[in-house]
Amino acid sequence: MCQKETCSSASELTFGTDGELITTVDEAGPCAIELLNGSWLIEVQPRNPTVLTPVVRGHLRIEVAPAALRVSGDIYTRRAGLVPPAGASSAVTPEPDEAGTVAPWYPSFPKSQYSWYLRSAGATYADGVLTVTIVRHLWNRSTQEFAATDTGTLTLRCRRGLIAGPQQMPGTLRVGGSVSTVQVTKTSTLYRGCHVEVDAMVNRRFPVSATIGSGAVATFQSVYATAGWDLRVTTDEINLPEDSNLTNPELQALLTGHQQSSDDELWRLWLLIGSAQGDVLGIMFDDDTAPRQGAVGFADARLGNRPEIAASARDQPLNNVPAAFLRTLVHEAGHALNLFHPKHDVHAPGIGTEIMNQTGDVLGFASAGNPYPGNASFLFSEHDRLSLVHAPDPQVRPGWKNFGWGHGTLSAGLPTAVDVAGLAVEDDADGLELTLGLPAQAYVGEFITAEVVLTNTGGHAREVTGLLTLAEGDLVFLRTSPQGRLDHLLDVTVGCGPRPMVRLGPGESVTGRVQVYFTNQGVTFELPGRHTVVARLVVDPITTVSSEPVPIDIRTPASDTEVAISAKTLSPGVGRALALGDFTRDETARAILTDLAESHPDTDTGAASALVMANSLARSFTDFRADTTRAADPDESARFLDLALGGRSAARAVELAVTVAAPTEKDAPVVADTLARLRRQAAPTADAGGDGDLAAAERVAEDFMRVRAR
Repeated sequence: MCQKETCSSASELTFGTDGELITTVDEAGPCAIELLNGSWLIEVQPRNPTVLTPVVRGHLRIEVAPAALRVSGDIYTRRAGLVPPAGASSAVTPEPDEAGTVAPWYPSFPKSQYSWYLRSAGATYADGVLTVTIVRHLWNRSTQEFAATDTGTLTLRCRRGLIAGPQQMPGTLRVGGSVSTVQVTKTSTLYRGCHVEVDAMVNRRFPVSATIGSGAVATFQSVYATAGWDLRVTTDEINLPEDSNLTNPELQALLTGHQQSSDDELWRLWLLIGSAQGDVLGIMFDDDTAPRQGAVGFADARLGNRPEIAASARDQPLNNVPAAFLRTLVHEAGHALNLFHPKHDVHAPGIGTEIMNQTGDVLGFASAGNPYPGNASFLFSEHDRLSLVHAPDPQVRPGWKNFGWGHGTLSAGLPTAVDVAGLAVEDDADGLELTLGLPAQAYVGEFITAEVVLTNTGGHAREVTGLLTLAEGDLVFLRTSPQGRLDHLLDVTVGCGPRPMVRLGPGESVTGRVQVYFTNQGVTFELPGRHTVVARLVVDPITTVSSEPVPIDIRTPASDTEVAISAKTLSPGVGRALALGDFTRDETARAILTDLAESHPDTDTGAASALVMANSLARSFTDFRADTTRAADPDESARFLDLALGGRSAARAVELAVTVAAPTEKDAPVVADTLARLRRQAAPTADAGGDGDLAAAERVAEDFMRVRAR
């Protein structure tokens, strides 16, 4: 029903497959179309229900724009008679307050009950009747993927009248060969909501508000409200113990230890106001067991001293520049909601100054007359806004699918997604060549590293990015699995910060080395068969270069040794330790890594395991929640380092060390310790190539700290 004051004459409005306004035919209608805008609870009931009929309900989002109408929704199903989980009622049907009013809310249900996603492919609104042609994507709960597509029609009726309580519209759903009665109930004029918990280290501040370049005052909530989101920010702990330099393992422990537990199905996101991690401004966590659940902004990270940075912000920590810090936190939260940097989004939205652009790109648009952060736009690009509003729940909701999922074939926004393969060959970098090195063959469970080399093949010097890692935004691998599925390969943490540039003369190259065994996809090459990988590097804000496709054949383990290694490395805890360079609190992973290091030191997998142990035991690890610290054990660290170095060249030993160290942790002890041990050895190994091999190892270590033109 519609309220009397909101009912008016309405023309017939017809919208196309991309939601655009097509025709306007003058006819009287009983209800203003603006009433439809917002979040709705949708409940579906078959024509002839029985006691065994499943309970079908979900979240419908209707966006009414000046010249567009878009509809999307996510449907959840549970068996009849099934008792809802404890607390679920608060997320689905909140109770009125003492005044009898219900606050805006957003229907949310257990992920295990997810059934299908719908989006509009054309709509007509006339005489108070909304008719939507829908495309339905059916969800396979076993594979946790969309498995099939069909089409149907959703019809809703808005009529005149005064009613008490929420606005409601009855209607009909025709899909899958059946006709069902539906009722939708208005829950908010916004589209989605999420609870944000903020924790902070002592002497670090969450930027509650900031004055931005336009002179307006912005808040975390107001920025997301521009995208139709209702974020309820709660500050929890503000006195987490001091730690001047946070490692990724400690950040992961902080997330799991400090995020408040919840019995309900509310969407939740955790933000940490932390200290520092090198030059990185912020990180989003994308662990495969609980992806996209949290992010951190580094209060102590300093802005540069460049003329395009405002004088009051130059060389200042983010903690002292509220606008820059607020932008960093909103940006990292965007990653947790599965938004990409524009340069990596398959839709190729323009690079500019909006929220999801990297700070380095926004600085590229700044000037002495319009300096950063005043030049930053505190809003989302239209593509990102559509993603936040209309992408399916598994893609957007924190803690569900991994970062990047859904950006290939079933994408975030309108217009309809392009195939990521179409971008895999995009290359506008004339005079630059990117090569990707991978082993031609490996077995399931084997530790795998990759090398990327960017070469200036032109006749003049070029300024190129120095971020040749999968953790810092400029480099991404596009992998096609043996089943033909396309996905992005990124590190388990996504770090954002200034882009260091390297001057690359004609004929010179820069080289980066990364581990690709465990990525945001979990065990990357778990499926036997031929995988094809393309490296794609954003060289500068306007230039992209791609490598040729590189095949890698993954086979099942053959020998007894390979079977034994594979049985151990496929443990998620071991994979996570290899990606973070630390076993953290996981004693099971510690035992497996120890066994791999001691039993198979002659293999790269055994050596990588030994290096993880050496790195872990060379430093302390603090669990802030439990107020416990794992003390360093230098003797054991040295023992494992010996196991890793035995029988291999100095260059290969350091290559493994830099791929085991987390890319954003330039001070990881394993790199310096490995190089120091090699230098102290009386002589290089017999097959290592003498002093030239040690020099090569030193170059690898230098490139880990910051790549150099050679």
